[in-house]
Amino acid sequence: MQVKDMMKTDVEFCSAEDNLMKTAEIMRRRDCGAVPIVDEQNCVVGMLTDRDICLAVAARNRKASDVKCKELINGEAIVCAADDKLKEALRKMRKHRIERLAAIGAGGELIGILSIGDLLPAVQRDKKLKKKVYATLEKISRPRPIVLRERESEKVER
Repeated sequence: MQVKDMMKTDVEFCSAEDNLMKTAEIMRRRDCGAVPIVDEQNCVVGMLTDRDICLAVAARNRKASDVKCKELINGEAIVCAADDKLKEALRKMRKHRIERLAAIGAGGELIGILSIGDLLPAVQRDKKLKKKVYATLEKISRPRPIVLRERESEKVER
């Protein structure tokens, strides 16, 4: 089975210049916990979660309307191809301890999102997939420390 067989394709997204208020509004309206961030070519540059927003706003005492998505994007976006096998997508989720992957097309453009929850209906029919899904859930559910990245303007000289 491939990612494209299980992913959701009706996906809303934000740009790096949008603020967290817009991202949170998409999450509220769509009842989802993550929003892909794309560039001008609709290529995924990151994914923001409700957890990211909560920590950025509460821990830094800032308004969501004052924080741009690009402030929270760091490193390379973790994505999968729509043609990838589900076991490869699950491997990425385990490795990076994430619940969702943006699915991209041949040109790198956003075409969907695969969530660990999207796979639960399929585990009843496939025992191998069931083992991989549960191993992934166990790995991503382990507690991890909260690490806030310092912004250049907030660093204190010592």
